[in-house]
Amino acid sequence: MSEELDRTLELWKSKLEKAWIEIPKPFRSDRAVHGTLQCQLYRMVQDLGLRAVAGYMPPRIADRHIDIIAVGEENEIIYAICLDTLVTLAAVKSLGSFAAVNKLIFTTGMLEKKVKESTFFLNEEIRHVHLKPWDTYK
Repeated sequence: MSEELDRTLELWKSKLEKAWIEIPKPFRSDRAVHGTLQCQLYRMVQDLGLRAVAGYMPPRIADRHIDIIAVGEENEIIYAICLDTLVTLAAVKSLGSFAAVNKLIFTTGMLEKKVKESTFFLNEEIRHVHLKPWDTYK
């Protein structure tokens, strides 16, 4: 499963970075980038044959919603995905509050040092992928 997840994450990283870089410069606000990436994730989850749900708010959590969950045939959560500039404690707490096969945080911060420092909040059940489109698409 880990190799399959690694391949999926590499593919998703590539597609998300491409979607980000294709946003015309005048429209690249943080909010627009976040929304565009969330839409792309929604589509990629559906392409896997899973049902995508945007903005899922876990029970007993009021601080942070989950951007996208991917739901399987038996209503099990296959992917729970957060998008943030940095890894935040609120996202880690939200992801940790329910069961999911794969828990992911994609970060978009431009200062890589800050992103690395923020991974302090991560635990072993959450995978982190940092998107850096300008390193990939020059």
